[in-house]
Amino acid sequence: MRINNLYALPDMAPRWKEIVQRDRAPFLAAFLAGLAAHGYAFANKLLNHDEIESLFGKGATITSGRWGLEPVKLLFPDWSMPWIYGILSLLLISAAACLMLDLLELRRPGLRMLTAALVTTFPSLTGNFCFMFTSAPYAWSFFLAVLAVRLFRSGPRLLAPVALVLALGIYQAYIAVTASLFLLIMIAQALDGEKPVGEIIADGLRALAMMLVSVGLYYGVTLLVLRVAGESFNTYVTENVKGGIGLLRRIRTAYDAFFYVFSFRNFYLISSETLRYVHIALAAVLAACMAGIALRRKQWLHAALLAFLTALLPLAICCMVLIMSQQSIHTLVMYSFIAVYLLAALVAERMTTPAGRGAAALMSAMLALIAAGNIYFANMTYLKMQLQYENAHAFYTVLLTRVMQTEGFDESCRLAVLGEQDNLLHRYDELDTDLLQGPNRDLVNIYSRENFLRFYLGCELPFADEETLREMERDPRVLAMPEYPYAGSVRKIDDCIVVKLG
Repeated sequence: MRINNLYALPDMAPRWKEIVQRDRAPFLAAFLAGLAAHGYAFANKLLNHDEIESLFGKGATITSGRWGLEPVKLLFPDWSMPWIYGILSLLLISAAACLMLDLLELRRPGLRMLTAALVTTFPSLTGNFCFMFTSAPYAWSFFLAVLAVRLFRSGPRLLAPVALVLALGIYQAYIAVTASLFLLIMIAQALDGEKPVGEIIADGLRALAMMLVSVGLYYGVTLLVLRVAGESFNTYVTENVKGGIGLLRRIRTAYDAFFYVFSFRNFYLISSETLRYVHIALAAVLAACMAGIALRRKQWLHAALLAFLTALLPLAICCMVLIMSQQSIHTLVMYSFIAVYLLAALVAERMTTPAGRGAAALMSAMLALIAAGNIYFANMTYLKMQLQYENAHAFYTVLLTRVMQTEGFDESCRLAVLGEQDNLLHRYDELDTDLLQGPNRDLVNIYSRENFLRFYLGCELPFADEETLREMERDPRVLAMPEYPYAGSVRKIDDCIVVKLG
């Protein structure tokens, strides 16, 4: 039996050759577009407060339900290395984009390349690279979420929930990617009208059952891991998981979240005011094209199903809102919004009349504008992060100089930095990325300040503990001090060199 299986392996060669030939161009398009968007982040060490805190870690893992981040350290060790993790992430996302194209059976080379490029330039990935310490694991989770659909469709089907549980164990939000892909496949089948409506619905229900089983398995594994590790969910989870809210209200909130994206500022999935109007125009043309296909084919049962499935797509894209508070939904969670572009591509490919081909060309042009805009936005974001880092680096270099020049400074002193420095640093409002999850104005905040001074400025001074800091904040001598950088804002009090930022 082993010999027969061994000899059967060469029969797979033509299949792999076909896949490579079909996916080579979109893979390269995805990778090169992603490199144009994110290469700056790969070649520089950009920071936010979480990146400072987790330079040698993966952040909260088991306590946030992301137990998969622990075993994945074997693949991606606890070093936040921008070049290698950036490239590995981009390779995984590019491969996932090609899987998506194959699942949706997109055939036009130009559309395949453009759609793949949209996946790797999307702002959610920009946000992901702002947290470089988890970028590669999250890219692996994204790939597994897409692979689960491929396994469910092409087999071995029993491995589909395994892939999805592993994806959720790293980053739970990517279940929305899986749900959106299943729904897009059903929409494509309803558009074509070749498969009976009953079979399309049955396939969809089986996919839904697989996802529900996967969620149940994930939750069971999570509880088991927490029990074995002697841990419990952290406050981020307990405060943001919804409880006592009706299902209809949650569904309404999910739709609100989807349509609010088109207001341009929400989650920063639309990267400029101009592109907001491009998105609105794309949605209008897309709706008209779908209606035109349905009316031309006159398969009214398929048309009704198409309308229903299209109405469900925003819910699939924003399904995390069903279990999480809207305040906890951010740019990284909304990667599933790329389903809108995938839908536009599969509809454009089905436009065969002269007028239809014109509409398809128009949608392709709008998709190209969106991809180009996302590339510019990514580079603007990374530039802002670089400027923020240099600003903070200069600020704290001067601050440490004043600390060391303070009267009474000696080897017994501890450093006590009180307050925030936000009002003292340039905010870079010229580069507006405030609603993108990743860049942050409080680059060096209270919980990341010590790591910043140690790892990025080489400061080995002993730091005052939290209890001492709280006492200092109430000390009348500190209350009487002016705020930094003015004279008297740095002084020795007891065995501490106190810096009063605000």
